[in-house]
Amino acid sequence: MTLARYRQLAIVTTVGICVLVVAGGVVRLTGSGLGCDDWPNCNAERFIDVSTGHAAIEQVNRLLSGLIGLPTLLLAIVSFRAAPRGSGLRWPAIGVLASVLANGVVGGIAVRGDLHPALVQSHFLLAMISIAFGLVAIRASSGRRIEWSGALGLDSALRTKLVSALTVVTAAALVTGTVVTGAGPHAGEQDVRRFGFDISQVARLHSGTVIIAVAIGAALALSLAQAGDVSVRNAVSSWMFVAILQGGIGYAQYFTGVPELLVGTHIAGATLLWVVTVRLFLTDVDATQEHASVARNAMDSKRLHV
Repeated sequence: MTLARYRQLAIVTTVGICVLVVAGGVVRLTGSGLGCDDWPNCNAERFIDVSTGHAAIEQVNRLLSGLIGLPTLLLAIVSFRAAPRGSGLRWPAIGVLASVLANGVVGGIAVRGDLHPALVQSHFLLAMISIAFGLVAIRASSGRRIEWSGALGLDSALRTKLVSALTVVTAAALVTGTVVTGAGPHAGEQDVRRFGFDISQVARLHSGTVIIAVAIGAALALSLAQAGDVSVRNAVSSWMFVAILQGGIGYAQYFTGVPELLVGTHIAGATLLWVVTVRLFLTDVDATQEHASVARNAMDSKRLHV
């Protein structure tokens, strides 16, 4: 029962963080980033203030943050009751809690720092870290731990290297995407500081990382076309679909003057892309561990018959 509760809390927490990322995008795209210019109070006079549209939007975002904090805290507590140390349940739950708390602090500093782009960038990237921990927690609720030992066949080794490279490059694409955002027009408030980069140059850099990621994804898909774990093939297919769709949205927003609706869709797409990336990585870990287990069992059986 406790393990089932752990899984429920992990799912609620992870989905909630994804929703919170999109809600944060709405705050920025509506120019409501300084609708509340203080933290944790909305302003110098009031803890809660919905007297303006911008303040109301920022207050809703803060309310969502508080709501997500509750299942995150409960997840960490339940992780100590669900199973003993070494079960693989505690560290992702603690990771989610620590990163969410850190993000709350960064969010407060960002408001007090007049939405400095580096702080806003960190705010988004910390949320991606929280999502990764959440997905690991969901996986751990099925009784699976991440183990890196075990001999790999040549096919498995190549697949794992490509999946690892894809994960790293996709993470790099998210980072370069935040740089584009930090240099672009949607700052969360009209007069706040922006990165001094030429947006065309950083957009090309971001586009380049995305193209490299898609190329690695295509190489991975080709390597699995004839043989390979079905679950990994399905995860790669999902990744390719989301990545190509996200790339299309990115180009569309760039060539149409970055309208708010497309930018918001791109933020949601980036979050979804990270989710499918982490799931692909974890699926590969499962396949690798299963391969290692089969290899060990075969070796043990051979020894028994010698």
